[in-house]
Amino acid sequence: MAAIMAACAVLAMGVVALVAAQSQPARAADVGTFTMTPSSGKLSDPQPIAGSIEIPGACPDITLDPLNFNSVLNLYVVKEGSPAGVALWGITNSAPYTEATSTVSLAAADNPGMEVRGLSDQITGDGTYELRLQCVDQFALQPPDQYGLPSDHWSQKITVTGDNWVVGEGAETTTVALTTSLNEPEPGKDVKLTATVTPAEATGTVTFLDGATTLGTGPVTVANGKAELTTSTLAKGYHDLVARFTPANAAEWGSSESEPVRVTVSEPAVEIQDEDGQRLTGTPGPELERGQKVKVIVRGCEAGAAHSMSLVNREDSFPSATADADGVVTWNSLTVPEDMVAGTASWTWTPSCTYLNGATVNAVSFTVAEPSSESPSPSDDPSGDPSDDPTDDPTDDPTGDTSGTTDGGTTSGTTDGGSSTGGDSTTGGTSPTGGLASTGSQIALFSGIGAVVLVTAGFVFVRFGRRNGLLNFGDPRP
Repeated sequence: MAAIMAACAVLAMGVVALVAAQSQPARAADVGTFTMTPSSGKLSDPQPIAGSIEIPGACPDITLDPLNFNSVLNLYVVKEGSPAGVALWGITNSAPYTEATSTVSLAAADNPGMEVRGLSDQITGDGTYELRLQCVDQFALQPPDQYGLPSDHWSQKITVTGDNWVVGEGAETTTVALTTSLNEPEPGKDVKLTATVTPAEATGTVTFLDGATTLGTGPVTVANGKAELTTSTLAKGYHDLVARFTPANAAEWGSSESEPVRVTVSEPAVEIQDEDGQRLTGTPGPELERGQKVKVIVRGCEAGAAHSMSLVNREDSFPSATADADGVVTWNSLTVPEDMVAGTASWTWTPSCTYLNGATVNAVSFTVAEPSSESPSPSDDPSGDPSDDPTDDPTDDPTGDTSGTTDGGTTSGTTDGGSSTGGDSTTGGTSPTGGLASTGSQIALFSGIGAVVLVTAGFVFVRFGRRNGLLNFGDPRP
């Protein structure tokens, strides 16, 4: 009889294997959420998921003779995008699972033959994972969908952080990034800090920290994924600033902290000051005047080291200076040469200095403007300039006799009323002279001569014609 039973079991297993090999899996449906006690645990425990579970329903009433699916459970771990992995294999406590609810112990002692599987292949880091509880057959421990039958499962979410897991999806992960408006401000300068929280929907506050010291008056509320703070209280030196996000609802959003941002507060490596101690600035350097005296201050030098000063591409001589105990070298009075050409020039010193940010400092630039050129201003009443309204301009109807005075056939060319002779300048003004005036006189002279010549020629012609009978006018009419 025992041999017959063993043969039947082997035959049944063969049938199961054949059916499993030739069937296509059906999609399993989520029919509810099971509860877990306790609701947390450690992945490093010998049995990471222990305690008990409560099932809110019965296993499916399916029989594939000789298989049934209501007496054994498997617990799977699922990470989105990855295949399911077995956590507990062959749970049998409180079977069969045919009631509306069932409370099942997960202790190994209550489940003979149950296997506890490692979770390292399924749980690969922090995040949210799904647990699925599924009814399986009593032989191959496979769910109905592996035989092409409808299949259901119950689910629960756990959130893993490090070695710990807790029931529930937990808070959504956030990140925060910090930026600054200045990385190398001078003491007392405003520095704007901006924290950008991702996702932007996350609500909460950001605390800006300088080491362990809170900057500003306290946490800043996040709005549209950003929080900002402006501070001018950073002291000289190095500062590693961070932004720390604290969610308004820790169950919804996770906390996060930015990477440190280095800010170096220091006075400028080089300064040019006027004689009153006012700092002179400009690009590429302040504009200085020829002969101007200025003070040059260089920081970051070796204490006690002597430094020589010169102007690039010039032979001018300047005094040397020695760095004080703080590594500051000061030339109290440097004079811009009077013959300095216009453009950009540089004072340079040796040896070089190295400032806080590691930059080598060995020169400071300034500019010199083009020399101003003075143009003579025109006189209000320049000598020799013709007046706009000369006193003795000839009028259309001059008072004197403009025809001249003829005496014994000699033309004097004297004009009364202006006391002018031969076109010379008149008293109290200037008569029109030159090309136009002389041209008019010449035209009049030649016109007169031409008229005399023509009259004389006509007279001679008439006399000659009458004498020689060339002219005959006929008899007079009665």
